[in-house]
Amino acid sequence: MAIDRECLEMSPRLPSSQRKIANADSSKQILCAEVVGSNQEIASCSKSGHNSSWISKLYDALRSSFGFKSQAAYERVVDGCALGDEAVTFSTLQFLRFCGSGLLMSVSYLDPGNLEADIQVGAQAGYSLLWWYGISSVFFGFAFQCQAGRLGLVTGQDLAQHCGKRYPKEARILLWTLLEFAIVGADIQETIGSAIAISILTGGAVPLWLGCILISVTAFFLLLLDRFGFRQLEIVFAALIAVEAVALGINYFEADIPLQEVTMGLIVPKISSATLPVAVGALGALVMPYNIYFQSSIVNSRPRDSDSDEKMGMLLVYMRMENMIMLVFAFIINVFVVCVFAEGFYNPDNPSMELGLESAGDHLAERYGNTFRIFWAIGLLAAGQVATISLTYAGQLVMTGLLGMKVQAGVRMVATRLVALIPTVVMAVLFEATNTFDVAAQMLNVAQSLLLPFALLPALHMTANKEIMGEKFVSAKWFTILTAGITAIVLAVNGYLLYDVMRQQHASGGDLGGSLAVLLALMLIIYYSLTAYYAIGPDNIPGLWRFLRGKVVTLSNPQDGPQETDPMLASIAHQHPHDR
Repeated sequence: MAIDRECLEMSPRLPSSQRKIANADSSKQILCAEVVGSNQEIASCSKSGHNSSWISKLYDALRSSFGFKSQAAYERVVDGCALGDEAVTFSTLQFLRFCGSGLLMSVSYLDPGNLEADIQVGAQAGYSLLWWYGISSVFFGFAFQCQAGRLGLVTGQDLAQHCGKRYPKEARILLWTLLEFAIVGADIQETIGSAIAISILTGGAVPLWLGCILISVTAFFLLLLDRFGFRQLEIVFAALIAVEAVALGINYFEADIPLQEVTMGLIVPKISSATLPVAVGALGALVMPYNIYFQSSIVNSRPRDSDSDEKMGMLLVYMRMENMIMLVFAFIINVFVVCVFAEGFYNPDNPSMELGLESAGDHLAERYGNTFRIFWAIGLLAAGQVATISLTYAGQLVMTGLLGMKVQAGVRMVATRLVALIPTVVMAVLFEATNTFDVAAQMLNVAQSLLLPFALLPALHMTANKEIMGEKFVSAKWFTILTAGITAIVLAVNGYLLYDVMRQQHASGGDLGGSLAVLLALMLIIYYSLTAYYAIGPDNIPGLWRFLRGKVVTLSNPQDGPQETDPMLASIAHQHPHDR
C-alpha cells in the first residue's frame, strides 16, 4: 500500500516503525508495503479529505482481510520498510524483499560497452585475460559498489548529493562535466550497440541513426514505469538481463569451448604491453564511473526500516550479498562472450584489430552460422535497452545532485535523454558512413577507465568521513586502505597506458609523432593534477592550505617559536558540519 506523510501522521494506530519515509527530497512522500507471501498491492489512500476514522477502518480492513490476528502479525506486512524483530537476524524472505538495487547496478557490467570489450579481449588476448575480468568485476567492482551502496543506505542521500553539499561550485561543475563525458560516452556505445542489433534483426532495413532514435524512445517510455512503482522497472530489467544471458549462453555452449583453456585463463595471470590497452578498456567497461553514483541512489529506491544500528547492519549485509550474486552472474556472462570470440577469432600470430560490435554479427555468422548471429543480436539489443534506461537515471541524479537544478522530473528526463541522444545520432551517421564504430567504442572504454577515479575518489572520501557516516558505519581503516589501493592501481594502469602511447608516438618520429607525444604528456600532467585535486578533496583544500601556510610561517620565523594553527582535520570539521 502507498500511504503519504499526512495519512501516516493522522493514523495513531499505525506503528511508528512503518512511518519510514522513502525520500526526504520527494515532493510527495510515500511509503510502500507488501503483504508477506502475497504479491497483491493495496490501493493508496488519497490526500483529498484525510479522515482518521476512514484510515482506521482501512487499517482494520487490512488486518481482517489478510487474516492478521495480532499487531505482531501486521508488523510483518511491510516490504523492507519495517523489518520488525526479524531485522537483526538474517531472513531469506527479507533478503528477497530487499533485492533490486543490485540487479539495476549489474546492468553496467552487461551493457554493449562490456560486450565490445569482451570482443576485443577475446579476439586479441584469447583466454589470457579472464583472470583480469574476475579481479575487475568481482573484486574491484564489489568493493566500490558496496562502498557506494553503504553511503546511500546509511545517509539516505546519494554520492552526487554529498558532493553537491560539500564541494565548492568550481569543483562541482568540473566533476559534473567529467561525469557527463563519461555518461554520454557510455550512452553512445549503448544506443549505437542496440541500433546495430536492430539492424541485424531487420536485415539492414533500419539504419543506425533511426535505430538510435527508436531505442531512446522506448527507453523513455520504459522509464515511465517507475510512476507505478520501482518494482515494475526492476521486472523489466530482470527480463531483459535474462534474455541477454540466455542468448549469449546458447552461443557459448554451442561453440564447443575448451574447458581447460578457460580454467587456465581464470587462474594464471598474464598480461603484456600488447594486451594492456584491451585490459584497460575492459576495466573501464566493467567498473563504470556513472554506476558508482547510480548505486548510491538506487539502494533507496524503496523505503528501508533502518531506525536502529542492528537493522541498518542487516540491510548492509543484504546489499553486499545481492551485489556479489549479481556481479558473479555478470562475470559469467562476460566470460561466455570472451570465450566465444577467443575460440573463433583469436590468432596469437596475427591478433584481429577490426573485430567489434559493428562487425561481430557477420563474423559470427561466417564462423559459427547464422543462428549465432541472431542470438548475438538479441543479447546485444537487450543489453543496450536496459543500459540506456540506467544511464538516463544516472544523468538525472548527477545533474540534480551536483548542479542543484530544480526541474520537474519529466522535463529533467527529456533533457538528460537529449543531451546523450543528439551526439549519439551524429556519431551513428558518421560511423555508418565510415565503418569506424569498433575503433571508437574501444577508445570510449579506455576513456571510461580514465574517468573512473572521479567516481572512486569522492566515494572513498565520503565513506571514510565520520561526520557523514557516523561512528558506527564509517568505513574501517583497512577497507579505506584497500579501496585507496585499488584506486591507486587504476590510476597507475591508466597512467602507464598514456605513457605507453606517448612513447610509441615519440618513437614513430616525424613532426606529427613528436607533437602527439607532447600533447599526451600535457594530458598526463593535467590528468594527474585533477585526480590529485579530488584525492585531497576539494572541501579539504582550504584547511590544508591554512595548515601548510602555518608550517611555512613557523619555518621562516623560528625565533618566534611554533605558530598556533588549527590542525587540518579540525579546520575541515569546523568548515563542513554534517547535517544528519
